[in-house]
Parts: sequence; structure tokens; C-alpha cells
Amino acid sequence: MNVLELSTDNSPRIEELTNPEAIRDKLGTGGSSGSWGYYNAGSGWADAEGSMTWLVSRVQETGRVKFISGNVVSLQHSDIRVTGVQLSNGTIISGDLVIVAAGAWTGGLVDVFGQATATGQVLGYLELTEAEQEELGKMPVVLNLTSGVFIIPPRNRILKVARHAYGYLNPTTLSPLSSPNAATTGPVSYPLTQVSEPNLKIPQEGANDLRRALAEIVPLPGLAERRFMRTRLCWYSDTPTADFLIDYHPTWLGLFVATGDSGHAFKFLPVIGEKIVDCIMHNCPAEFLGKWNWKSAATSIVTQDGSRGGTAGLVLSDELRDAAEY
Repeated sequence: MNVLELSTDNSPRIEELTNPEAIRDKLGTGGSSGSWGYYNAGSGWADAEGSMTWLVSRVQETGRVKFISGNVVSLQHSDIRVTGVQLSNGTIISGDLVIVAAGAWTGGLVDVFGQATATGQVLGYLELTEAEQEELGKMPVVLNLTSGVFIIPPRNRILKVARHAYGYLNPTTLSPLSSPNAATTGPVSYPLTQVSEPNLKIPQEGANDLRRALAEIVPLPGLAERRFMRTRLCWYSDTPTADFLIDYHPTWLGLFVATGDSGHAFKFLPVIGEKIVDCIMHNCPAEFLGKWNWKSAATSIVTQDGSRGGTAGLVLSDELRDAAEY
């Protein structure tokens, strides 16, 4: 297979890398990863935090949206209609339509058994020297689709290494809003983060994988063994096919769900909002009919979109028995 796409100046935009040496040459770090790959000159990374800060400010400027800061603990309902939400301080907010767009936390509010589940992914951050920043600053984003590990070019002397994998499950006993007469589905995989557990560390299994990737991809002296300045678990809302779940609830009236990021939602930031509005208005884009809809429930969810690595079905509590020291 030959892969070559030219940009407007006739330079290769997408270039096939047919062996480890070609990958090493393109990375420019002295390392390599895998036996075959491709280089996309049009790809890169974006600042998610900065983007969301900008977007919120733009919405605030319209003066049309009232922001209420609070933690939603449950949905309110009457008969088969959802009527609002209750906050942790007891406040009840009512509405004609309730939209749950809670990402990996969706399962704590709505029963999405067989539709979406929360999976935790490992991230680690390393502090670099000025010389290391200079050496690695121009490397491309690299993702190994076998291991799932990826590395983002460093910024401000911080290098991020993470794993886009099948992730950890965190079975938790919760009471989300279930369909009338629905059978009990058992524990819900629910995020565990440093917000509620300040001393939370990533499992040693995940830390070891990140360090293996560092040694392979950016083999600077001592870097792979360096102490992480911080680590975290990033929680996805996974669906079986990695398609979004953007649809009215099949049995509860007045309830709309927009979730199922599957770890790749941020890149849709410029357009996903208007598409959700289309679906609310019963005008789902034709190409997404059947993809974004509520589906027959699967017995378990393992995202099989070809982008995941690692081992499926790891349980966070089991893995945390051997938490990483950093």
C-alpha cells in the first residue's frame, strides 16, 4: 500500500512510514515506535482548557444563558416525565426539557447500561530542562495504535504522556434514573478522580506502560526513569463503536442525553453543539441516524473502533493495590 497525499504546495501531507527507521527519522527524537505508520503534516494538538475558557466567555457575553454552579445528584420526575434536577445542596431546578451532557458521569444520573460506560485512562506529566524542551519541542504528536500510548509535544517544559486504551472500570453502587420496570443492572462504572480522592495515584501497571513508551519514543538519558511531577486518570464515556449517544431517552419524556465521547469528543468542539441542537429539534443529520441513536442494550461495552490498546476489562480497585510511586 502506498500512502501519499499532497498539500497545496505539493509537499507530502500524508506520508507512509514503512519501517521503524522511517518512523525514527520523522520523529526526530532518536526513538521510534512500531513497525509501520504514517505521518500527517496537517495534524497537531489543541489547548482544550484554553478553548473551553474562550467558549464559556463567548456564551456569557450573549447574556442569554444563566450559569448555576452546583453538583447534580439526581433527576426529578413525575410519572414518566423528567421534570428537573436536584443539586447536592437540596435545590431543585425544574425545566420542560432536561439535557444530560455529563460525559463519564452520565451513568450516575441516567441508566445507560449497554449504551455507554466510564473508563479511566492514565496520564503522566514530566518536567523538562530547557535543553530537553528545545530538543523535543518540534516533535510531532505520536500515537501507537497497538499500545494506545501517545505523547504530546512539550510546552513550557512539560511533557505529557498518556494511554488511549480500553481503560479501567470502576464498578460503583449507584441509583441512576432507570426506565420504568427496568431490571436492576448492577454496579455502574463511575469516575474516581483526585477531586474526591486527593491522594489518588495511577496504577503501577499504567505507569510502567507510560515509562516503556517514553524509553522507546523519546529515549533521552534518564527521562523514562524520571519522577512524574503529577499523574491523573482521565475518564471517557465509552460506547461500543465510539459513536456518540445523542438522542431522546426511549422511555422518559422530557429527557435528552448527549454523551459517549469515547475519548475523541474535543476535536468536535466547533460543530458538536449545533448538531446536538439539530437532534433536539428532531433533525438529526442523515449520516448519523442509527449511529447516535439509543440502541438495543449490549451486555458489556468494549470500544472496538480500532484505536484502543492495552487489556480490556481491568478493574481500577484491583490495579490500585499496586499504585505507582512517583
